[in-house]
Amino acid sequence: MIDTRLLSEGVFQRTEGLLAAEAGEELLMMSVDLGRYFNLNAVGARIWALLERPMMVQAMLATLLAEYDVTPEVARQELETFLGALHERGLVTVSNALAG
Repeated sequence: MIDTRLLSEGVFQRTEGLLAAEAGEELLMMSVDLGRYFNLNAVGARIWALLERPMMVQAMLATLLAEYDVTPEVARQELETFLGALHERGLVTVSNALAG
């Protein structure tokens, strides 16, 4: 589980070495290092696209709120849960933006 401080202040980015291919609105990914496949639905694929460059939760949230009909509370909860799952599976890394 990701520390709540990292969720609010962290910068998320994709882990290197993942292979990905679009399948309709979904995204299929493979981690060569882990030897596992992952399937993301359309919203998950959109979040993955946002992670093409390092990004904080607040910036991702603003983009998703502009694109989807969802309340800020639900969007934040779902985004944080999803990012936590990606992090636990080694698909994203998170660093503290304020560390220096």
